[in-house]
Amino acid sequence: MKQRTLKSVIEMEGIGLHTGEKMSVKVHPAYPDTGICFRRSDVECEYTRISPYTVTSTQLATTIQCGNQTISTIEHLMAALYGLGVDNAKVEVSGPEVPVFDGSAIAFVDAIVKTGIAEQAKARKFIKFKKRIRLEKDGKWIEIIPSRFFKVTFDIDFENESIGQQKAYLQVTPDSFVKELSPARTFGFRQEVEQLWQMGLAKGGSLDTAVVIDGDDVMNPEGLRFRDEFVRHKMLDLIGDISLLGYPIFGHIRAYKSGHNLNNLFARTLIESANYYSIVELPDNDPAQNYNLELNPQGIT
Repeated sequence: MKQRTLKSVIEMEGIGLHTGEKMSVKVHPAYPDTGICFRRSDVECEYTRISPYTVTSTQLATTIQCGNQTISTIEHLMAALYGLGVDNAKVEVSGPEVPVFDGSAIAFVDAIVKTGIAEQAKARKFIKFKKRIRLEKDGKWIEIIPSRFFKVTFDIDFENESIGQQKAYLQVTPDSFVKELSPARTFGFRQEVEQLWQMGLAKGGSLDTAVVIDGDDVMNPEGLRFRDEFVRHKMLDLIGDISLLGYPIFGHIRAYKSGHNLNNLFARTLIESANYYSIVELPDNDPAQNYNLELNPQGIT
């Protein structure tokens, strides 16, 4: 099985969730073994290959350090690249955050599928976990157990009746990621959003960029895309955060009420648990990874 990159450059423009300003993002093809690299295009800034250790903040989103600059809200783009099996890419962002679009990963998925994915000459490496690793903090936990596939199970528990207790499981492949996770939008509570506005944050937050809950009601006129859209978005965020490991994963991640902070701490713990995993290559005909994807470029509505 070979590494993969984009067939051509992707260019997109949208609103930043926190600044409320227009941001552009360009995703370039990259040579084998490049990994995923980011840079700011609006200031002098070199490309930085990202990892769990380049994360500088997990408040409201995942923020990375690129030289002397930062870029936030990378998790949905990272989830789309991981979910579609893109190993190598160089990302340019024209400001301090990646555009939020509708609060899901579907805009990035549509763009990647439209431009296409190219197979490269070098073999693809996977990180295969051999033993259980678990991390607990403040009543939340996340763990990984061995598996021949990449699987995610996630539990959330909110007092709010619109959310409540939700649990979801998915064996993650490009097809299942696109159909089951990529359309799931970020969410927040009206009172919290208004507080963030007063603090000068979430200036781009609206019914166009997130699911907003007022009391026990969903304010968005179109309602939810899935009955359990909230837990699906948590799974999307988790995949984006864990993708900073830099390898496709063989393992089953199970999480309870985890968020960006715990996700990042867990990713660092995984890297540091060298005796618990191995780096492996697969033969081209191994059924454990199926990267044949058929999708209407307009995505899922």
